[in-house]
Amino acid sequence: MNKKIKIAEKLFLACDFDEAFLRCKELAEEGNARAMYLLGILYGFGYGHVERNRDACLHWLERSTAEGEYLAWVAMASIIPPETTGVSTVFNGLAEMLIPLAQAGDIFAQYEVGMLYINGWGIEPDIEKGAEWIKKSADTGYFIAMDDLATLYKERALGSGREKDAWRYYLKAAGLGYRDAEYHLGECYYEGCGIERDLEKAVICYKKALSNGSMQAADALGTMCILGEGNVGDKHKAFSYFKKALQGGYIRSLGKLGDCYYYGRGIAQDFVKARTCYEEAWEHGDYFVAVRIGTIYLVGLGVAKDEKTALAWFTKSAEAGDPDGVYFLAECYWFGIGTLENKEKAITMYVNSAEVGQVSAMTRLGEMAQASKRYEEAIHWFESAASLGYPPAENLLAICYYKGNGVPKNEKIAREWLDRAEVQGDKEATRLKQQLWGITSKSNIQ
Repeated sequence: MNKKIKIAEKLFLACDFDEAFLRCKELAEEGNARAMYLLGILYGFGYGHVERNRDACLHWLERSTAEGEYLAWVAMASIIPPETTGVSTVFNGLAEMLIPLAQAGDIFAQYEVGMLYINGWGIEPDIEKGAEWIKKSADTGYFIAMDDLATLYKERALGSGREKDAWRYYLKAAGLGYRDAEYHLGECYYEGCGIERDLEKAVICYKKALSNGSMQAADALGTMCILGEGNVGDKHKAFSYFKKALQGGYIRSLGKLGDCYYYGRGIAQDFVKARTCYEEAWEHGDYFVAVRIGTIYLVGLGVAKDEKTALAWFTKSAEAGDPDGVYFLAECYWFGIGTLENKEKAITMYVNSAEVGQVSAMTRLGEMAQASKRYEEAIHWFESAASLGYPPAENLLAICYYKGNGVPKNEKIAREWLDRAEVQGDKEATRLKQQLWGITSKSNIQ
């Protein structure tokens, strides 16, 4: 029996999940506690062709603990929130039982002890000590430990300057065929973390991760399609990636799928379906969709126009900390949309939103200052928004240079700002160039 479980462990550590599943299933049904533990992990994460199954995961991990495999308690907490299973009640004293096993070289115990320290489960939290145990497990060959250690390095939980180490551990785990590491390796190439930025390699990693079942990778590929990066595909392809990610259980793609319906990206524009996606995304904690829902009600897109409901959604967005929500709520108070006008309150909100980089709020404050002939203040806000590539602010800044309001009159600089806006497809910039100089987008000022 001991030889059989060792073979199953080797298959699991080699990321040969389908074969490991068959052997663990057989051994688990014969009463092997370690096999039950591994089987629970396979069901919990849905590795290989094993379909993710929360009930099966809990069943086998609970049976494993009943048979004396205390590692299963930690695995259960890692896969399913402890407060939903009652696992947290057994954490006290668990470290004392697992540390001797980890010290004896058990690769799985080393990892689980590390998780106890990092999460403070039944023990004083200690990220450095937790990382030491996870590193032991990673260096012995456990792919999940490699991936988690790399993430600690990447997120600077152990200090700065470890990005190259993060890339190396992701690369090592990805080399075994671990989908999460393949996805994270793609992130490294995409962000230029620990390695030179390379969008083509990012795409290769994401596609490999997707082929192994990573729905995060599908979401990442869809996002690259929208941004036109890495020659992944067009907006039609983006829609299919987001849909695939959602069908695979990656709830964070809901908002992006909603955007596809909202803007008609890769699918016919459908505000009803967009709102359905947004509302479901909100229920799952994606607070950035609240502004979209508010806009749908404000304008009456696929639903009866309802300013009070729009105001309620903008309020939710602002309370969740979304700068866009704060801006739209300010608009409501400024113009009396769904509520009484309160310009003093609106200005406070515009400033709060602008100070964290909301370009529409910056531009609105600039317009207010300009209307009151506070030109230097107007220039400050227009420049702030224009420096972030916001065409309306670039146009307004151009007019300031053209007229010499708040800055020395300079038609060359004015033209440059309009060119920047026009390159982004802004039609107002083209109109202004025609109005001011009688030129088209291809004309040059002599």
